[in-house]
Amino acid sequence: MSVNPKSVVLHHYDFSNYSEKVRLIFGLKSISWLSVLIPSFGTKPSYTTLTGGYRRTPALQIGADVYCDTSLIISTLEECFPLPSIYPGSNKLRTKMLCESLVYWAEKNLMRSIALYITGLHAEDFPDEFHEDRARLHYRAPPTLSAVKNAASRYLPQVLSQLPLIEELLIPGQDYIFEGGPSLADVSLYQCPWFLNIIGGDSHLLRGMPKVLAWMKNIEMLGHGSCQKISQASALEIASACLPTQINAACALDCEQITLGSPVVVGPFGERSAASGTLVHADDKLITLAHTGKECGLVHVHFPRHGYWVKGAF
Repeated sequence: MSVNPKSVVLHHYDFSNYSEKVRLIFGLKSISWLSVLIPSFGTKPSYTTLTGGYRRTPALQIGADVYCDTSLIISTLEECFPLPSIYPGSNKLRTKMLCESLVYWAEKNLMRSIALYITGLHAEDFPDEFHEDRARLHYRAPPTLSAVKNAASRYLPQVLSQLPLIEELLIPGQDYIFEGGPSLADVSLYQCPWFLNIIGGDSHLLRGMPKVLAWMKNIEMLGHGSCQKISQASALEIASACLPTQINAACALDCEQITLGSPVVVGPFGERSAASGTLVHADDKLITLAHTGKECGLVHVHFPRHGYWVKGAF
């Protein structure tokens, strides 16, 4: 295949709520992108070859640069494709802070409760390996099927106490959360009821929420941009044919006592999903590792500073 070093590649799977969030950003910004479907659980060798071992979904690839964690993916897309902005209105900083507050609530509270509830309700629709994989990711012992099922009744009250807040947030006659247009808040909150529906079909929990149902149709109409499917092998070929974007060799890791050029391991707090490589950049917002794979060549793997730990690999 012909290689465009600026091609936007998303590594994702269909029922990933965080991937849906990114796909909607593609639609909001009318971005053309390449789709690489990866397994929803298991070792994912072609994926981790590219990421240096990081296994959470999704990841964004542009040439030989790989961006991990949805927060970094979205800030990268906002920088590369600034219009229309995901922070509508005249005061973008204020809108951004309001969005981030809603994102935190949606993803740390509501989404977690929804995920445990709906996967518990449909536990038998997933193989045992899926449940074991999710437990391992969070440093937990493999659960029994009955334990997964019991999560449905345990977390349903948490869903019922929070889901109606979206209905209360929405303003009658206004298409989106903010008057100026669709925002990061819209796509972040949308993933919550979307996940209920994608796993369980039309959710009865959304009945009696007319504003939410109308708003969901508006968000769905954003679409996913223009998408072309490619194989995992083609994505590795793109990386191997490109060089990583030159990056300022800053280092602000005094607290970890790590210097540039050191072998390091980077991972998210509370999850088993670490990447290894050579530290080539670190500041208060970004950590970048250089990683070389047989199939992908030299790749720079980028992580947000917030939410990630770094330690030397000895």
